[in-house]
Amino acid sequence: MKAIKNIIFDLGGVLIHLEPKWTEAAFCALVGDKKEYARISSLLQEENIFNDFETGAIGETAFIEALQKYNPNTVTRAQLETAWNAMLLDIPTSGLDFVRALQNQGYRVYLLSNTNSIHLTEFKNIAREENGITDFDALFDKAYYSHLIGARKPNVGAFEYVLEDANLVASESLFIDDNAPNLVGARLAGMHTLWHSANTDIVAHLKGFLTLA
Repeated sequence: MKAIKNIIFDLGGVLIHLEPKWTEAAFCALVGDKKEYARISSLLQEENIFNDFETGAIGETAFIEALQKYNPNTVTRAQLETAWNAMLLDIPTSGLDFVRALQNQGYRVYLLSNTNSIHLTEFKNIAREENGITDFDALFDKAYYSHLIGARKPNVGAFEYVLEDANLVASESLFIDDNAPNLVGARLAGMHTLWHSANTDIVAHLKGFLTLA
């Protein structure tokens, strides 16, 4: 393996603990039950609402209005944002300290996340309130968010965007994600990849990988 010089982290499940089922439960409560939630989710998927929100094709207002359109109950924007953010849990300090340690060891460290403006605001709030970090993006050489670059994983274009923008050599770059399909796009872009089991210890896992590499 060619020496790894660049490490690109996913965010949810890798650096921030994530539980999508909490958002599902919150939305079920807002719409009435799981059957209604499944019906509405299917309609939103057909209209490509979630993908469009994560790639910046639509903004927050259009996203909230889409969620409200099919809901049989009257729900406020605040209620929907709270439900949408329910999946975002804590950010272990050990992972953030490890990012700094990797940089001190000479690695260039990046973030590539499929996310949206509502989640971006919330996890930066978590980082500030729970970790005392006022500038989350400054932890990395650069942070890339799908809704800001107009491309999301596993689309190979998202990885190519990062490589070109950061002027990285793909064969010297490692991408880490808890979602296995996302690794396929990274490999197609020529990167090394590491699958990480969601919400587990990234420090021990990556240390072991880099030692073997």
